Amino acid sequence: MSLTPKLNILVGLDLSEMDKVLIQYIKLLSQLLPLNQVTFFHNIKQTELPESFKNQEKLNTIANTIKKKLATTIPSFIGDQLPHEIEVTFEDYSELPFIKTAKRKHINLAILGNKQNLEGNGGLAHKLIRMLSFETLLVPETYNPAPKEIIGAIDFSKYTSVVMQWGKLIQKHSKLQQLSFQPLHISKLSWQFFPGLSTSEIKEHTKADIKRKSEKWLKLYPGSIPLKIVPAEDKNIASALMYYIKQQKADLLILGVQGVTSLTTLFMGSVANEILHLQSDACLLFVKHNIEE
Repeated sequence: MSLTPKLNILVGLDLSEMDKVLIQYIKLLSQLLPLNQVTFFHNIKQTELPESFKNQEKLNTIANTIKKKLATTIPSFIGDQLPHEIEVTFEDYSELPFIKTAKRKHINLAILGNKQNLEGNGGLAHKLIRMLSFETLLVPETYNPAPKEIIGAIDFSKYTSVVMQWGKLIQKHSKLQQLSFQPLHISKLSWQFFPGLSTSEIKEHTKADIKRKSEKWLKLYPGSIPLKIVPAEDKNIASALMYYIKQQKADLLILGVQGVTSLTTLFMGSVANEILHLQSDACLLFVKHNIEE
């Protein structure tokens, strides 16, 4: 999939405090990526409305009221330089109209909230990450408005090249000179190596694994950014990765995710799935596709 010349963004709003955060973030994102059109989307579940509000006239009135409110709010945060549209739908399940809108608008990237302290369980975002055929960026209300470090999670799978391409794309278009990109691999010994091994033996196996991965990286990406390799030690990969993100105060984590467009088969890699349930002040970019710079 080509991301040139510019990206079409779909931003999911829920009429909560999180909306202000996401709208403000779009202005920052315009300094990191080449944006074309931004569509702000909100779906009202008809099942949550009183029966007297479910006729078409009432629904149209509600939709117009929401659009007018957003039409006033959005420019106050992002200005008039970034073209944007507002879509309001009424369906029982928000993921379905979100996907329909994405197809109609030729969306490349979805932006969703990742509430840390605000009320909300993130259920819709978790579903959409699996279901969408394009990338999803989760933004916490605690994000850093002046990001400095991007981490690319490297697992030597088919997503490694995709993570690297997105990191380079952001570096290429970023207007923030202080922003850096660091590919990172978490070294974790397979469980079968642990029984009966002493601490010194575990350290030796870890050291050997780091050496192998470093050599593999040099072959895959000669002359590229050096790969940072961190031992997971007693943590699982997801916990070790997010611990490193927190220690480094990194602002954005890019990682690959597997998913299918099905309501009954919502599969995701175990690391990505675990990360979704861990607290994070960093933005999370879940990538799926090859891109052209």
